[in-house]
Amino acid sequence: MALNLHAYHIYRLSELYYSFTTDHGLEYKCSFTSSEEYFKNYPSIASKIFSFELALVKKPKDKKFPTDPKIADTIITIVGNFLNSKINAVVYICDTSDERSAARARKFNSWFAYEEHPSHQIIKVSTDVDGGGIMLYTALLVHRKNKLKNEFVQAYLELMDFDEDFK
Repeated sequence: MALNLHAYHIYRLSELYYSFTTDHGLEYKCSFTSSEEYFKNYPSIASKIFSFELALVKKPKDKKFPTDPKIADTIITIVGNFLNSKINAVVYICDTSDERSAARARKFNSWFAYEEHPSHQIIKVSTDVDGGGIMLYTALLVHRKNKLKNEFVQAYLELMDFDEDFK
């Protein structure tokens, strides 16, 4: 996946840690963290599954900001470049610390929904799971050409206790 010309400048702070700042002064940090411990039943892929975290770390006070499509393009670029190796998979779980996890899920799902967009090389499987009275909105992202994609999807669905077989 080539870098998208509409993405913000991405600062690679380490192999798994990135940041970018929007035109409105919002600063975001993005990171990939090993999720190996959750996939121990799949030793062939466990070390290749990462969680993705997006955090707003700096926001100018008392300002409202318009929808910014460059944020989506930047996230798609970061995740897409990470998956472009065709080795890894990414799990995303929407933050539940406030009452906005459903809105985050809708936004995240829309970012990876466009067939004409560079994200079309990424397969996204989403599930909503009741986590003891808290709805968890999750997604698995894997490159279409990843040879282990079926194993990743099966492991993810089992983890999320999804009862259908993936074919």
